[in-house]
Amino acid sequence: MYEKKIVLIDGSFYLYRAYYALPNLTNSKGNPTGAIYGFINMFNKIIKMNINSYFLVIFDSKGISFRKKIFNKYKATRKNMPDNLNVQIIPLLKIIQAMGYNVISLKNIEADDIIGTLALQAEKKDYSVYIFSIDKDIAQLVTQNIKIINPINYSISGPKEIYYKYRVFPKFISDLLALSGDSIDNIPGIPGIGKIISKNLINKLGSLKYIYNNLNSVNNLNFRGGNNIRKKLIKYKKLVFLYHKLTKIKTNINLDLNNFDLKIKPKKDYLKFLFQTYKFNKLLKNINN
Repeated sequence: MYEKKIVLIDGSFYLYRAYYALPNLTNSKGNPTGAIYGFINMFNKIIKMNINSYFLVIFDSKGISFRKKIFNKYKATRKNMPDNLNVQIIPLLKIIQAMGYNVISLKNIEADDIIGTLALQAEKKDYSVYIFSIDKDIAQLVTQNIKIINPINYSISGPKEIYYKYRVFPKFISDLLALSGDSIDNIPGIPGIGKIISKNLINKLGSLKYIYNNLNSVNNLNFRGGNNIRKKLIKYKKLVFLYHKLTKIKTNINLDLNNFDLKIKPKKDYLKFLFQTYKFNKLLKNINN
């Protein structure tokens, strides 16, 4: 008997990966199709790699997340979505749904929080959970039953692999990012306290909350400039706890795994129509095989 397995796919990552892999691909009508074509090719590969699994595809949506509301500079360095990518989203979602799979996107809710909520719910229902994502925030969700699949080389990361990569256990990833910062999401961290010091603080004292409850111990940790580190922690206390709200994935949003029919129900005639519309006849053949 095979394991009860659910695959959660970071659709937004694959969307951009497909777009930048095939930025100039168009069909005979001149419509941009690279993101759609590339995404479905990669998605089909994931499906074939995970026979007898359930699938949910999660996307970021338009809107202002709670993180942006409490920290206006959050993700401020990211560029707007290119127009010729934006026009491909609705057709792509239609194709995924026509293939018989669930697409999840909630206004003002980031994909990470949807993934976090569904991953924990699935784990409680005794699923083995596999998350296809390269987002380091996702590492905080990893347990013995929740693993990350690298979408580029397909390596699998459990708790041990996460520790070897980041040198802190999964439950401390959000603390690490709050202290040291995350340039991708434009989270500054505490100036002068980089990843090495942050890792040492966490491994010797524990979570962010525990570090601040034991500030007097910082001087006794054999850190070079320990007193200066303690002063910085005190100076930036309010900000670092704000950053922690940004780096901590929500796992309790209003979403219920029970409301999704996980059985694959392809709409073959509609799928064929969509593929013919976008001149994807070769892709349809690959899907059918």
